[in-house]
Amino acid sequence: MTELFLTWPVLLVVAALVVSLVVLGKSADILVDNAVALSKVWGMPEIVVGATIVSLGTTLPELAASGISALQGSGEFALGNAVGSIITNTSLILGLGAVFGAIKVGRSESEKLTILLLAVAVLVVPTLVTLEDGQGHLPRWIGVLLLVALPVYLWWMARQRSPEPVDTGGSPFDSGVLVEPDLAQEGPRAARLLAMVAVGALGIAGSAVVLVGSAEALAIRAGVPEFILAVTLVAFGTSVPELTTVITASRRGYGGLALGNVLGANVLNVVLVSGFAATVFPGGIPVSTDFMLVSYPALLVILALFAWFAYNTKVNEIRVKEGIALIVIYIAFLAASLLVPNFL
Repeated sequence: MTELFLTWPVLLVVAALVVSLVVLGKSADILVDNAVALSKVWGMPEIVVGATIVSLGTTLPELAASGISALQGSGEFALGNAVGSIITNTSLILGLGAVFGAIKVGRSESEKLTILLLAVAVLVVPTLVTLEDGQGHLPRWIGVLLLVALPVYLWWMARQRSPEPVDTGGSPFDSGVLVEPDLAQEGPRAARLLAMVAVGALGIAGSAVVLVGSAEALAIRAGVPEFILAVTLVAFGTSVPELTTVITASRRGYGGLALGNVLGANVLNVVLVSGFAATVFPGGIPVSTDFMLVSYPALLVILALFAWFAYNTKVNEIRVKEGIALIVIYIAFLAASLLVPNFL
């Protein structure tokens, strides 16, 4: 897609970028509305739907970008996209979501964070163990291990159910009347809602591919290095689905869905996106000094701050103040990504 945009005039590439953003926003609305309705039909908490169905849909761009780059022989670009997306999701996107609406953090959220921290440890520790001359290495067998963990994670998430009554009618954003589920109607309605979720996810994935391709083409013409492109622009571009979904959900008062989407997308970026990239890249992925000095420390700092939100019983929600702090950390990460390579 990037190669195609490189042959287009600049104005057409800019137009494609703008149109993709419009389609992306509308697709996010469709996905969020129907995912919330589906959670009520199935009796599942919003955070579970956000961490499974919504996250799988919004992680498709990262999987496409990282998978293709790994298959084409650019392993660090693939890993940079995945790790950069986690950093972007947990700092910029979650921070902006908190600015638009407070995001509650409770016991369920802390459990999802624990899974994420374990997944990140599996990703980071092997590169530290193999560190030599400032460079690390992500072995291929770690990628296989992460992919094996994917169905276990999805199965565990799907088993969680909400004890609340099921709403079988009305808009997901109307108060409605809670009634006992009608099994004769529940199946067809769930199928319709699931189909609309799929439509929203496909719209998000397709528009995000156009967005990333057009943005990459513009960046390449400006002479931006590949490594910086992967952890910044491409990571941001492939995280735009999470951005639009989280802001939409937060503005409509569905903070659980927003947080579930961020946590679920982050887990999938580790086990699915990074796992797939490491598995298909011959011999595993080399991790450069730039990556070790900027991306991994930024990832650990951001996750540590979020862990303070999740595990601190005195913090019940992420509000505007915390959101601004997360956004500032993201800006610092961008600055470090641009400046540190110049000193090496």
